[in-house]
Amino acid sequence: MNPVLAIILLIAPILIAGAVAFSIKVNQTRLRLILAFSAAYLFSISIMHMLPEAFENDNVKLTGLFIVLGFILQVLMDTFSTGIEHGHVHLHSHSCQKQLPVGIIIGLFLHSFLEGLPIYDVNATESSNINYQLILGLDIHNLPITIAFVSLLKEHEKNFAKNIVLLLLFSVMTPLGYLASYALQSFGFQNYELYSQAAYSAVIGIFLHISTSILFETGEHHKYNIAKVFAMACGIISAYFIS
Repeated sequence: MNPVLAIILLIAPILIAGAVAFSIKVNQTRLRLILAFSAAYLFSISIMHMLPEAFENDNVKLTGLFIVLGFILQVLMDTFSTGIEHGHVHLHSHSCQKQLPVGIIIGLFLHSFLEGLPIYDVNATESSNINYQLILGLDIHNLPITIAFVSLLKEHEKNFAKNIVLLLLFSVMTPLGYLASYALQSFGFQNYELYSQAAYSAVIGIFLHISTSILFETGEHHKYNIAKVFAMACGIISAYFIS
């Protein structure tokens, strides 16, 4: 039952946020507050929970290397996605008015797939092999991304059915990453423990890049008002108690 629950928890928030974003026009000020909260939460959970867990193994130097590689990989993916993982939508309107931005979509889908890889760990010492804290972090992270993605679809693709299909595809990318990891570990993929550590470390690097980018960009002229500071404080406090 655990795998089914994990998949539902990964898909449902995206579909709910997508349905809301299709129904109403999201205020950019509110979107920035959601981004500030999610960035602070991601950054905090990466530092307080994921980093200590990643460095529990004996391959400390290798872990550090893959964190850096994950950070750089996200920089490269930003080249294709133009920062939609950060909740950006305003950068795309002038460059792709007449056609759907395929590069952005592919970059976003790849990003989501990679984030699903470390969710399952066959060697976990806890009662469950599924990292529910990571799932919660991804759910919070995906809310503003989904709003940005739907806004992009509404702007560049008038076929509603096609937009729904693309939203459904986006919603299953992280579960597909989780299922790929689950299948490889369940069927005894050789040296998978090392691969799993590498994937987990790379996702930490991805989270650190995304969260710091949002935190630096979420304020006008890099200045923060009280509402954004409060949203970030709520993200930090949530990460502390949940992790």
